[in-house]
Amino acid sequence: MANITKNGKSYASADVQISMFGSIDYEITKLSYDVTQTNTANYSLGSASPSSYSLGKKEYKAEMTITAKSLARLEKACGGNLLSIKPFPIVVTYVDDENEIITDTLLVKFSKQGRSAELDKDVETSVELFCLDIQFNV
Repeated sequence: MANITKNGKSYASADVQISMFGSIDYEITKLSYDVTQTNTANYSLGSASPSSYSLGKKEYKAEMTITAKSLARLEKACGGNLLSIKPFPIVVTYVDDENEIITDTLLVKFSKQGRSAELDKDVETSVELFCLDIQFNV
């Protein structure tokens, strides 16, 4: 069963549609993504408590698990080297708890290529993605 984890909350596969390279035919069994931003407390003279804060850089993270069959299709399309694919969008659409349709868009690039297999399971590979941007609910 596929699932999506967004900022720690999981959604069931029946609620999620994932599109990349203009297709929903890829068998992605898991996708997780989030963004964090550093915060720094600012202090004023004469006060031990912060008087304001400053925002730092954002860090985006994304990872997906994809079946061997879909991964082979991608590798064949790019001449075997996933790392050569330029950044591309992944569009995630799902229905939230209030039956609202939510669409998130990630701008990613493959940052690792490899294989793994477990006994008595479908062959799936966890793929790290270099994430340049996440647009939530666009």
